[in-house]
Amino acid sequence: MPNIKLTLEYDGTHFFGFQRQRTGRTVQAELESALKKLFQKKIKVIASGRTDSGVHAEGQVVNFRVHSTLPLYNIQRALNRYLPEDISVLHVETVPSSFHAQRSAKWKTYEYRVLNSEARSALQRFQSYRYPYPVSVVKMRQAARLFIGHRDFRVFEASGGRRKTSVRTIRQFRIEKQGDLIRFTVESNGFLYKMVRRMVGTLLEIGAGRLRVRDVKQAITTQNRKLIGPTAPPHGLCLKRVVY
Repeated sequence: MPNIKLTLEYDGTHFFGFQRQRTGRTVQAELESALKKLFQKKIKVIASGRTDSGVHAEGQVVNFRVHSTLPLYNIQRALNRYLPEDISVLHVETVPSSFHAQRSAKWKTYEYRVLNSEARSALQRFQSYRYPYPVSVVKMRQAARLFIGHRDFRVFEASGGRRKTSVRTIRQFRIEKQGDLIRFTVESNGFLYKMVRRMVGTLLEIGAGRLRVRDVKQAITTQNRKLIGPTAPPHGLCLKRVVY
């Protein structure tokens, strides 16, 4: 049975996350509903990861199996016709039968956008978190470098996460500022529940002078949650890319 891989983009504003739930609108439910309309059968998708309520994606990857003679372009076109406007299929391809969107993933990249301005933005209100306090990008970059490497990031995990281990490898953590917009980009082999949002919240507190750069190292070493900042809200976060 052919194994089909989709690359998705979605605006998470009006979704209760990716994973199907008993109540609440989800990306998975909308996608599987569109697949059922197209193939006239129930199809379950496997995702690279479960984005939370309000989190966006530019490069979410899913796969599913189906007997079909439809050309890939027709699958993409039909799904985009059946899907709501806040979900789009960017790419469709056939992959080896061994491909698994979650287990085959090697690296994932998330971006968190912060609007560092006293004035609110009408256009960016659902895609960036407004943080009105002055921050030192230099200090935040110094602290972000302490995240890079093979570490136990349990202190940055929110309760409710499901995982075998809290050890992850962060390959890069970039902070770029353009005008009032600050982008936090992190690439890792995996992420704990709300890990990126807690890291960003901590870096903002360091940038504002409420925490020290060395608090990051101490927090990881001692697992002391008093040394980290609050969890940044979900709407600034976007899944950018998954590498296989």
